[in-house]
Amino acid sequence: MAPTRSLSYRTDSFVAAAAATVVILVGCVAGPPPIVIHEDPYQSIWVMYDPRAGEGHSHPVTLDVSVVKTALKGMQYGGRDVVGGFGFFADHEGSPVFTQQQIEILAPRISSALAKASPRDLVTFYLVGGDPTLGKVVTSGGMFVRNDWLFIILANVHTSPSAVQYENTYEIDTRAQPLLPIARYKFTVTFNPPAALVPNDQALARTGYDVIDRAKLAVIDLTRLAAAGQAGGANPIPRSR
Repeated sequence: MAPTRSLSYRTDSFVAAAAATVVILVGCVAGPPPIVIHEDPYQSIWVMYDPRAGEGHSHPVTLDVSVVKTALKGMQYGGRDVVGGFGFFADHEGSPVFTQQQIEILAPRISSALAKASPRDLVTFYLVGGDPTLGKVVTSGGMFVRNDWLFIILANVHTSPSAVQYENTYEIDTRAQPLLPIARYKFTVTFNPPAALVPNDQALARTGYDVIDRAKLAVIDLTRLAAAGQAGGANPIPRSR
C-alpha cells in the first residue's frame, strides 16, 4: 500500500502557539502533511516537507540499513552551558544519543523513509523513552542525504517534556514538530569516528544548508565512514532511485 500523508496524533495547544517559534528556531513552515512511515506511542517516523531544501536533497535514495545503524550508533551528545548557549562539552566524553534497541528498530524505518522521500523532504523521528531521574524523555530530530553526506539534526536528546527552561507546568507534546527544541541550549552533538565528521562551515559552503543551532547538527561523510571501517561491510554510498 502506498504511504499516505496524514497525522495520527493530536498535539496540545503549545504546538499551535509555538508555530511562529518553530520558524525562528529551526526554519519549519507549513507544508504538505507528512508521510507516516511508522506511528506508535513510543516512536514516530515521518517524511516531512523541508522548506530549506533549496536545490533539493538527494532523495529518494537507497541507504543500506547497516549504514544507517552505524550512523545512529556514532551520534554522541554532551551537556553545555545553558546561559552561554554555545559552550563546549561539559562532559569529557560524549554519551550515545540512541540506545542499541532504538537503533535496531529505528534504522530500517529510516532507510525505508529515505527511499520514499522527495528532494523537498527530510525524514524525522520522535522517540519517547524513560529515564531513572527525569522519567519520560524525548529524543527527536531529522535527517536527509545530500550527495554522499548524511545530515542529522537533533532537536532534543533525552529531554524531559516538562523541561524547566520554558517554566512549563505541564508536559509539552511536540510530536507534530520533531524539530522543535523543548529546551534550546541543553546539549551539543558530535560523531564517532571523528574522521567521518564534516565541519559545519564546509557543509554550509558546499550545500547552502544551514540551521539556527549548528551545535546540534552532525554532517557525516559516508565515504569516510566506509574508509574508517565503520560501515559493516555494506556499500555506504547512497544510490538515487
